[in-house]
Amino acid sequence: MNAVRGCEDERHHASLNAIFEALGEEFHELGRFTEQFQTTLSPALLQVAKDAACHRDVQSLDLLAQRLTALSKYVLTIGRLLPEDWAVNSQHALNNITLSDLQYRLKGTPEPQEKGHQSGELELF
Repeated sequence: MNAVRGCEDERHHASLNAIFEALGEEFHELGRFTEQFQTTLSPALLQVAKDAACHRDVQSLDLLAQRLTALSKYVLTIGRLLPEDWAVNSQHALNNITLSDLQYRLKGTPEPQEKGHQSGELELF
């Protein structure tokens, strides 16, 4: 396997180690966020879980947190096993991500200090 494909613009190449590291960290953060969400909503979830129709959905939230944590460990482990000189042009994949803060984290670049709202961004209210 070629470490870097010669016909692509090398400015957009990122090491596969860095890509897998960013993905693993993102899965980890999502798992942590899901666990925090469960803790915050636990009184309401306990009430909802009493309804047999909703019980499976409440359990699914816990399963989601567990799966995200497992995916994080898997992706981080795979990334650490890859040769350090393997790189890929990730720009096309990044262009499909409309959440700019996620895009910056996956690129491994700092977010701009002054940023306007971009299409697809989450706006908290």
